Amino acid sequence: MRRIAFQGGTRSMTSAEIFYKQGKFMEDFEDDCPYSGTFIRYYPTYESMSDNQLRGYFTWRARVRRGEIEKTQLSFVYVYVYELLNGIGASDALDAYRKLSAFYERYREIDAQINRYVQLWLRDYVVYYDLDPALLEQSEEYAFDCSLDVLIHYSQVENDRLFDALCALSSYAVLRSRFYREHADIYRDVLCETYRSLCRYYEKNRKYSLAESFFGRCFSTPYSMFYSAIFYPRTKQPDRTYSISKLSSFTCKDGKWTCSRIWGKRGKNADLGVIARAVDAHLRDTLDYPYSLKADSAPKYLQKIITESVEACRKVKREQAIRKVSIDLSRLDEIRSAAEITRERLIVEEETEDSEEALPLLDEESAPENALQLDEVEASVLRALLHGEDAKSVLQGTGRLLSVVAESINEKCYDTFADTVLVYEGDTLTVLEDYADELKGLLS
Repeated sequence: MRRIAFQGGTRSMTSAEIFYKQGKFMEDFEDDCPYSGTFIRYYPTYESMSDNQLRGYFTWRARVRRGEIEKTQLSFVYVYVYELLNGIGASDALDAYRKLSAFYERYREIDAQINRYVQLWLRDYVVYYDLDPALLEQSEEYAFDCSLDVLIHYSQVENDRLFDALCALSSYAVLRSRFYREHADIYRDVLCETYRSLCRYYEKNRKYSLAESFFGRCFSTPYSMFYSAIFYPRTKQPDRTYSISKLSSFTCKDGKWTCSRIWGKRGKNADLGVIARAVDAHLRDTLDYPYSLKADSAPKYLQKIITESVEACRKVKREQAIRKVSIDLSRLDEIRSAAEITRERLIVEEETEDSEEALPLLDEESAPENALQLDEVEASVLRALLHGEDAKSVLQGTGRLLSVVAESINEKCYDTFADTVLVYEGDTLTVLEDYADELKGLLS
């Protein structure tokens, strides 16, 4: 193996070429001589090791290939990674990728220092050897690109997808928020509306979009495959473009590579974290949530947008409450039975003209608190509206929204009136005049 370094003749071999030829020569070699000393090198190769260090390396490598992965010199680890990047010890490119990926997943738990480069080299390996892009779908880079693509195309996605992307890229841990766990729907809707409004604000008032300002812009730049690794390019790569995601691609032209991607802040974003935390804090104040949250870093224009977003979401809820008509089909049998009883009693009344009283439809003991089946809060809200009082004051301390309570009242009253009894006139909730007197009687 040592002699290979001097077999170049008049042509001087690069260190990467020497490493590759030596590695192929020693591809199946095994030893049983552990090394207990220290070996530290930048860009380690076989040539940079002493004979004892080489024997120690090949002993450790033999154990790794048997599945016995133990902590060793970090420089030994990189030599093993370089071997697989060059296809040494593997039957083909896919076999080398699988071996490298499996080793990386196990050894990163032993020494996280290998994360810095090996993640990138695995990505480069898939691109360079033109492997299936699906191999990268579990990578952090792919997940980041997918989430960022959703944020960029915010106007084309539903709230659920937008919310998931915001949670994935926000430095504020939304899913661990106590308020979110108790009020998930309203938090999701307000956060999404706030983000959309901010995007429109940036498009109107800033040079760059919100996504560009937070994460950077997309452009192409020359790219060095397997940067900082010992890699020997044995064959010239054909011209082609390889797409990893909608936001990242690599192009090879005349053997030179370029990379097109978002160049800027990647990973959890502090600016999105400020937005998510400010929405959380604002909703807690608005709904009188018992556990407050400070959001001092939120600028005034953001606070204004959040306030407008809360009102916009409430307006949508109010409109949905007015439009929504719910018929409980499960009660049809009950209604039919009641109708049969009523019909039979009417017949009895006709046959017994001297009867002074009609039989009651329900036992007094089993009669509900009110004929509309409203709960205590709903009944109090309806009474307040019927007497021109402030319904919102009734809800203080209950944790319930007026729009939600109004929707529930409309649903329960539909069986009696076959119509909506509460409507919004502007921002004011009112009782339809046609049903006011009857409602008062049913609530008494």
